[in-house]
This record gives sequence, C-alpha cells and structure tokens, in this order.
Amino acid sequence: MLGSPLDGAPVPVAAVPNLFACQLDATAARARFIQQWGETLATIIDRGTYLDRDDIQGLIDATLPGIDETMALLALADLADDGDWERVILDTAPTGHTLRLLALPDTFQAVIDLLDTMQAKHRFMVSALLHRYKADAADSFIASLRSRIARLHAITNDASHTAVVLVTRPEPVVVAETTRYAAALANSGLTVRAIVMNAVPSVHGENVASAVEAVRGAAPGGALFTVRALDVVPAGPDGVELWSNNVRRWSRARRSAAGQRARQTRPSTSMRALPVATDFIATVPPVLIVGGKGGVGKTSASCAIALAHARVGHRTFLVSTDPAPSIGDALDQPIGDEDRLVLDGFGLVARQIDASAAFARWRAEYESRVDGAFDALMGPGLDATHDRAIARQLLALAPPGIDELYALVWLGDALADGRYERIVIDPAPTGHLVRLLEMPALALDWSHRLLRLMLKYRELAGGNEVSAELLAFARRTRAVGALLRDPARAGVMVVALDEPVVRLEAVRVIDRVRALGNHVPAILWNRAEGVPAPLPVEPSVRQFVAADLMPPPVGAPRLLQWFEDWRSLGLDG
Repeated sequence: MLGSPLDGAPVPVAAVPNLFACQLDATAARARFIQQWGETLATIIDRGTYLDRDDIQGLIDATLPGIDETMALLALADLADDGDWERVILDTAPTGHTLRLLALPDTFQAVIDLLDTMQAKHRFMVSALLHRYKADAADSFIASLRSRIARLHAITNDASHTAVVLVTRPEPVVVAETTRYAAALANSGLTVRAIVMNAVPSVHGENVASAVEAVRGAAPGGALFTVRALDVVPAGPDGVELWSNNVRRWSRARRSAAGQRARQTRPSTSMRALPVATDFIATVPPVLIVGGKGGVGKTSASCAIALAHARVGHRTFLVSTDPAPSIGDALDQPIGDEDRLVLDGFGLVARQIDASAAFARWRAEYESRVDGAFDALMGPGLDATHDRAIARQLLALAPPGIDELYALVWLGDALADGRYERIVIDPAPTGHLVRLLEMPALALDWSHRLLRLMLKYRELAGGNEVSAELLAFARRTRAVGALLRDPARAGVMVVALDEPVVRLEAVRVIDRVRALGNHVPAILWNRAEGVPAPLPVEPSVRQFVAADLMPPPVGAPRLLQWFEDWRSLGLDG
C-alpha cells in the first residue's frame, strides 16, 4: 500500500515527511526471544518435569503458544514508549484474530503461570534441602515477563494513550460484524474513538443511513466518518492521499430514490447462467475451504457455494471456524454453535463453531482426568502438589490455532460415515487460514511431545484416559491433515478483488497454500465491474467472476441468485 518494501525496523516513507513504517515480524521476534532466553526456559522445564533435555528443547521449539505474536505486541508497546514517536498506528489483522491478538497477553499469562509452577517445584525442593532459597536468573526471567505483560495491559487499556479506529462498509454482513466487534473491544477495555464507513456510494439512501446508525449505536462515543466509493482503487502514496482527501465527517444525506434505483442490480436468473454454476460445482472437491483477505466476500461465497451444492441434492454441511463468524449474517438467520437446518436451504446444515469454547471444554475434561489419575495414584493423605499442578496446566503449551483444528478433526469422520457428501469451510482470513493449514503437522508434533511428557509420569499415563485422549486426538489430526492434502478430496478456493493490494495477497496465499501441499482448484473474483485480468496460474485452477451487487446478496434466495450469475473467465472471459 505504501509502495515500498518494509521489514521489522522503522524506515522513512519516501516523500512523506515524519512518517516511518515497519512490518512487525512475529516469527523473528520469537526467534530473538528463544535465542536470548531458550536456555533459561529449558532450565525451568528441566526443574519442573521429568523430561530429558532433548524432549525439553523439542517442547520449546514446538509450543509456547502465542509467544511470537505476543513478542510482536510487546515490541509495539516498546515503540509506544519510545520517545522518538508521538504517534504509533497499528494496522491489525481482521476482526476475529485481532480480538485473539488482544487476548494473547492473557493466553501467554497462562504460560508464565505454568513456568512459575515449574519453578515453584524447584524453590520447594531447594528450601526443603537447604532451609533457605535465593532467587536466581529463572525467577528474574519470570518476573520480567510478568512486568512486560502488565505494561502492555496498561498501555492498551489506557483511553488517554490508546484508542481504536474501526473501518467498515455499508453492507449488512459487514455492519453486523462491526457492531459485535465494537462491543467486544469495549469488553476488552479498549476505546473506539472513531469509525470510518468506507466505499459509500455517491448517491445513497436509507441503507447507508441505517448502517451508520447501527455502528453509531455500537460505539456511541466514537466520531463517524465516511469515504465515498472511488472510481480507482487506491494504492501507493498517491492512492492513499486520494482516499484521505475523500474522508468526510458523517452527515445524513438526502436520499435520491432515482439514484438509489440506478445503483441497484440483481443477478441474472436466465438459463444461460446455469451451465457455469454447474461447471463450478463439478470443479471443486468434496471439502472446500473458502479463503481470502478480510472484506473480500469469502463468507458470502462460502454460503452461496454450500447452498448450490445442497440444491443439486448433495448432503452438505457449511461450517465457520472464523473467531468472528458471519455465516448467520450472510444467511440472514440465526446460526450458532450447533447444527442448524438452513431455511430455504434445500437441506443445508450450517454451524458457526466456537473453537475456543470447544477446546476449553476439552481442556477442562483433561484437567479433571489428571486430577482423577493423581487421586488414584497418591491415595488418601498424599499429594504431589507441584506435579499435579504442572500436569493440569500442560495444555497451556498448546500451539496457537490448535483450537480451530480441534473443532475440525471430526470432519473426516463425517465424510467417511456418509453424513455429508460436501463440506464447505469458512475459515478466518488469509494469514490465519495459512496457520490452520499448517496446524495438523504442528499439532501432531505437539501431541506426540505431550504424550512423551505424560509417559514420564509412568503410573499417571499407563493406559488411562489422559493418554488415550491424546492418542485419539493425534490419530484424528493425522487423518484430517491427510484429507486436506488430498486434491481429490479437499482444496482451497481463494476469493479476491481486482485491486492491486488484494491481487498481491492472493498470489502470496496461493503460493503458500501450494507450498504446504494443499490444492487450489479455483479463484473467485468478487465485486467485479468488468473482466479481471486472470492470475498467471496453470489452467487447472479455474477462475470465476462475481458481479458487484447493490444491495449485497443476503439470505439464501439472493445468495443462490448471485451464484447463478457467476461467470468463468475460461468460458466467458
């Protein structure tokens, strides 16, 4: 967007005085942290568990959830504290994973608590032997981590220091997500200072006014601004300046009914559209992950594809793993964390999985079983307090994103036993879609290391339900990983817009998905006003075009009408 390469260190932006930019590199932040503190971490884990040194190093390499993104957040706090900067502006990931990012300090706090419990075992043993204890480097390390996390909390929750600007669009699905987002931010202790309604039609009516009023109600103290829809897509410093020059404080415009009608379009329902729709259904595999950058319309596309499968008679399941799910908004009906038959959906079943809640339930069951195992092992009047606490807290070391994988591990079973013939998955946007595809291998490694650790507690792990649960999870993880890498059974469709920044990200995500061994059967160019230039990919990747509609398609009938009007670049372009 700035037209220049960035890395982890602030560099001046050409032709813009006083502006510096950097791309926070979470992976590099983690590497620096491990290089500096890896030996201290290994010492703490060695003191608190029965692991060998090799196992300890593997556990450090494979786990420590959220440490990379937490270190990047702490780097942001350091920038905010740096006297060189009067303003620090953070461009975040889309909704769901920004909320998770803001929750990471609490998640990482659980890791600190586990490390402290391991160190407490060492303190207890030294005190018992020497009748005194002197704090060492490990204690200082844990105290330093607690202090930095506390400082980060203080910065983000100080309304005089930190505030949020939300960017939205005048579309029902986006507005519904924005209102939930504003409420979640408020619950997290952050202040929404302003809301920007982007891509507002030059002639608009009650639909835009009602959208603005909805987000105004979600953030009553925030200033409201609008940016009109531009004829050119802003990119580079000149494009950013053009966009900025069109920011206006909101005032309710008079509605032009004629203009509003001129903007409205509806998809064609002519029979000429049906062969392309049928061709699309034949193109994609039984399990389809619909990915894309935030705001490109991947949720609407997921719903439309699932409805189309159901209409031709496939037993179809539509599932969202996005931490900010919107399939209920797109279908215009309540969809929660349970299987729900979609109205006017030809038998389509949908669910917005709360992955965090599902993993939390598993974690609670795990802790209960650990307690039961220790109770049976120790007997009345005896207790290995520190070992029990460490074993209970081990799931704090789960890799970030494992909750989304845990919510999906049963999909292979659902296909194998014939419950569904087609599964359409609406994941989180681009970056975290890639993480989800990486997760089977990471989770398998983690579960094996955790099993190895549990086996160190011989009697505790000897054939009981704790190790059985982990083994079952490992088997299902291996199965879902194989499923997602099988091009005959699964693939990732990328939804994109014909805009420079989105096109570049689409290329990057396709390359990354393929590098992970996953199949890309199709690309959908959404909100197209003409014929996009196809991405230079092999002919096996079909490219389809969906028109820009006002108002956007919401509800099963409108989504199906929209789907019928999709065109193939290969056939029509």
